[in-house]
Amino acid sequence: MNDSEIRNIVLNHLHQIAPEANLDALDETTDLRPQLDIDSMDFYRLLVAVSEELHVDIPEEEYSGLVSMQKLIDFLKAKITE
Repeated sequence: MNDSEIRNIVLNHLHQIAPEANLDALDETTDLRPQLDIDSMDFYRLLVAVSEELHVDIPEEEYSGLVSMQKLIDFLKAKITE
């Protein structure tokens, strides 16, 4: 699975969590929460949904390091190719 495919999965789930957000304007290297005006529970829901769809375990201790789109994609890609 490549970066673009993973990004599309994440964006799909972000759209469900924050349907009013302009996902095309996301800065890939900045924390998603303030960009999308989502709280920590919404962010948790995103991580759970993505992990379930991709069948990837995301340990809770990793959550704080996965706040940007690029960090999340890099983490998921590494887990998928393991």
